[in-house]
Amino acid sequence: MKRRATIGIGAAVAVLAAGGGVAVLTWPSGPGSGGSTVAAGVTVLPPEPNAEPPRITTALHTLDVASPAGVPQRDTDRFSLLGVTWADPADKPSGTVQVRTRGVATGRWSGWQSLSIGDTAPDGAEAAAPGRRGATDPLWVGDSDGVATRIQGQAGGLPAGLRLDLIDPGREPGGSGGGMVLEEDPTGAPSASTSVSPSASPSSEGTPSESPSTGVPSSSAPSSLPPATLPSSSVPSPSRTTAAATTATTTPPATASTPAPVPTSTVPVKAQFPAYVSRKQWSADETIVGPVSVAPEVKALWVHHTVHTANSNDYSCADSAAIVRSIQIYDVKSNGWSDLGYNYMLDKCGTLFEGRRGGVETPVVGAHTVGFNTGYAAVAVLGDYRSAPSNDAIETTIAQLAAARLGKYGYNPTSSVTVVAGVTNGKWKQGDKVTVPRLAGHSDMDATLCPGANLYTRLPAIRAKSQLMVTGLTLKSVTGGYAGGAWYVRNTATLTWTMATAAAEVARIEVQVDGRKVSTLAGTARSASPAITPGRHTVTVLAVHTSGSTARVGATVYGDPTAPTLTTPAVNLRTGAYSTASVPVAVGFTARDNLTVASITVSKPRAAVLAGTVSGWATTVKPGGRLTYTVTARDVAGNTRTASANRAVVLLAETKAKKTGTWTNRSAASYVGGRALTANKKNAKLTYTFTGRSAALLFARGPRTGKAYVYLDGKKVATLDTKSGSTTYRQALWVKALTAKKHTVMIVVAGTGGRPAVVSDGLAYVS
Repeated sequence: MKRRATIGIGAAVAVLAAGGGVAVLTWPSGPGSGGSTVAAGVTVLPPEPNAEPPRITTALHTLDVASPAGVPQRDTDRFSLLGVTWADPADKPSGTVQVRTRGVATGRWSGWQSLSIGDTAPDGAEAAAPGRRGATDPLWVGDSDGVATRIQGQAGGLPAGLRLDLIDPGREPGGSGGGMVLEEDPTGAPSASTSVSPSASPSSEGTPSESPSTGVPSSSAPSSLPPATLPSSSVPSPSRTTAAATTATTTPPATASTPAPVPTSTVPVKAQFPAYVSRKQWSADETIVGPVSVAPEVKALWVHHTVHTANSNDYSCADSAAIVRSIQIYDVKSNGWSDLGYNYMLDKCGTLFEGRRGGVETPVVGAHTVGFNTGYAAVAVLGDYRSAPSNDAIETTIAQLAAARLGKYGYNPTSSVTVVAGVTNGKWKQGDKVTVPRLAGHSDMDATLCPGANLYTRLPAIRAKSQLMVTGLTLKSVTGGYAGGAWYVRNTATLTWTMATAAAEVARIEVQVDGRKVSTLAGTARSASPAITPGRHTVTVLAVHTSGSTARVGATVYGDPTAPTLTTPAVNLRTGAYSTASVPVAVGFTARDNLTVASITVSKPRAAVLAGTVSGWATTVKPGGRLTYTVTARDVAGNTRTASANRAVVLLAETKAKKTGTWTNRSAASYVGGRALTANKKNAKLTYTFTGRSAALLFARGPRTGKAYVYLDGKKVATLDTKSGSTTYRQALWVKALTAKKHTVMIVVAGTGGRPAVVSDGLAYVS
């Protein structure tokens, strides 16, 4: 489009306050569909039902323009972007709208600058929605606190509702520089997208130089910018890449006017979507966004630029997010659109910004190219490329964006497509068929100078560059353990990868940890072993093509040199059938880790492999001699901790008990040791004395056996009913974990009516 902007000094600052006659406008959350129909295959995304308020507060103030003389020179609260709007989009001023502003940093007034009438707009339902206004292109002036406007050569009256809109893009709470403050990706180990740093910026030699996860020289990357985001589709499952990094702020060198290579194939290139700054990271205001539509595909990508005035490329890339944020406010609150018009925005340093809501890899219908919005996407480069030259950072990002977006639908940016104008614009009538390259300029589709001659003439070279991509980059393996979407290592992670691109076409491979480059390898490298400090990290392998395009894969890796903690195994008896050959026991333990326990293994008295979440193991052992119980806890990184206990399980025959009352001997092979004691008189007692840490009382059961009371160390602790539907032997009906010391256990016959007999088969304990 023809958007104009002159870049002033400084960054966007504090929120405007009402004052000096400046009116504060309140707008609805976004224009509705107005009942209009949408094109076949197009779906409508409603506004977010619970949209988060923006992290950075913006403000729109307006001044009425009542006559061609405009608004006299006056003080205002701070703003950074302005434009003139009017009530009826079909109307417009006949004269030239001009403005001048006063910079906060210098206190000096600019010269008069002309605003061009906007040449971007939505189609279909969004175009017919209520609340639409006509508007000039917005003008970015930087941090300003004074304004004046006039209309030169106006014939007749002014359009109704003519006003000057002033936008303050706000700042990060407690921050500065237009609100650009580094933040971690809020999704963590992400969900739909993952965070890496922004895109490429050329080095002094004109070849892109990558900084952590980005493609930006680290020496020129300030710490005041947000991280960019990499779509999840470009990070192979189960790995995801997360890193905070920064974008370049220095102006890259211009691209040399060298002949563009001629593509020899129109086969789609399976390029990764380039790194980008997400809407949340540039602090889009989701609360004002209305319904947006989604088409079935993207058939072509249109290239725009945003500004058309002298010095419009003199902005700092540190202000890019504030510019994008301001344009969103202008598009929604001034133009009356559903959201930011462009699908993507790109600054001169090569940093890509997510535009209109709906997802960077979704065919969202924009408001960028009149008549050619549905089924197309658009990227707008911040700046004026009539006068300023393009550069390699811009062209590399556009090339990769085109290859990724068109390749997703089976198209190649070097091919052509015949399209049909959806509505009449300044160049084509509704229904006209137009054959254009799939990567084309705005001026191919409408009567405009956009994207500027210096960028437009580079489109053939950008199409050719779109074929020079790293493809098939896949993370093959990571040493260490894997759990919950992350890898765990002790202090080094060895990554191996493969790619389809020939090694000769790969300029270098960078290995990054948390967005910081830790090594640079030759294009032939297929493995690396970066050091990993304790804690959570994102490890990224970034491959840089000789053309400057990039691809990356990564993984969340935890450094974990700390072994788990593990308690000494506790050996306790269990209920069940006992014999001189087999006693059921439970081995209890507690294993904890600073991250997560992966598994528990038992090596003695017999081998077993258990889950890392368990706290016990049930087995059987032969009573008599002492046994060693050895348990090992292993965390996901492979650190281990082992603990052992030496215990004996003893069967204490009923003959070892002190008898009170009448007890009768019974003999049968079914009893422990072939013998048992029985009593049927109330208050008959058996008392066992032993030193141990767990005990179990054994009984024979049957349809006519009765109840008994159990006393532990002189205190009644249980009432047992030995009745059973069938006769069973050697059954542990009472088991108890004890403190390791001398104990007494007493059985007292309850004398149950009709079935008073209690048959005791002895006591088992763990010493």
